[in-house]
Amino acid sequence: MPPQHHGSGLVEGSPWTLVIMSWVVILTLGLLSYLAMRRPRRIPGPLQNVMEIAVSGMFNFVGDVVGPGGRKFAPFVATLFFYILSLNLLGIIPGLRSPTSALNMTIALALCSFSYVQFQAIRQNGPVGYFMHFWGDPWWLGFLMFPIHVIGELAKPLSLSIRLFGNIFGEDKIIVILAGMSPFIIKPWLKYLPIQFPMMAFGVFTSFIQALIFTVLTAGYLSVMLTHHEEAPAGAVH
Repeated sequence: MPPQHHGSGLVEGSPWTLVIMSWVVILTLGLLSYLAMRRPRRIPGPLQNVMEIAVSGMFNFVGDVVGPGGRKFAPFVATLFFYILSLNLLGIIPGLRSPTSALNMTIALALCSFSYVQFQAIRQNGPVGYFMHFWGDPWWLGFLMFPIHVIGELAKPLSLSIRLFGNIFGEDKIIVILAGMSPFIIKPWLKYLPIQFPMMAFGVFTSFIQALIFTVLTAGYLSVMLTHHEEAPAGAVH
C-alpha cells in the first residue's frame, strides 16, 4: 500500500498514535482516582493524601481566580490541568511523544475549553446577558464594540492552542536533537551519557507551567464571561 499522509504537516506519523497515547493518559488518571478513593479513610493513605491535596488545591485555586461561586467550575478546570500536565510529561519518557506537541491535539483542547466557557456564560447570564456582554458599555458604542469583542473571543482558542503547541513541540524537538547528538559531541567512551538530561529536567518544569497557563487562562475567561456589569441607579450614593 502506498504511504498515506495523515493529519497536518505539523503532525509526524499517524495521529492515531497520539489518540491512543491520550487514551492511555485518560485511563491512567481514571485508575489512579479509583484506587485513591474506592475506600476513603479518615486518616488517608499516601495515594489518597496526594490526590486530596492536589484536588483541593485546584478547587481553591479555581475559586480564587473565577471568584464567588467559582468552585462549581473546578471539576472541569482541574481535570483540564491534570490531563494536559500528563500529556506534556509523556514526551519526557524515552520512546514516547507528548500528544500536546501536535497542533491537532492542542486545537481540540482549546475548542473544549472555549465551548465550555461559552456554555457556562449563556447558562449563567441568559441569552440576553450573554449578548450584552459583547455589546459592552456605553450602549451607544455597541455597534463598534460588538465585532471587536466577537473577534477577541474567537481568537482565544487560537491563542490557547498555538501557545501550548509551540512550547511543547519545541521542547520535545530539542530533547530529541540533543539525544541524537550525544554520540558525536562527546568522547566515544561517554557516548551513552544523556546530555539531554538537563533539558528533560527543564521539560518537567515547562510541562507544569504550560498546563498551569492553559488552566489559568480558561479560569480567567470564565471569570470575565460570568462577570455582571450592572449600572447603579442615577443619583445612587456609593
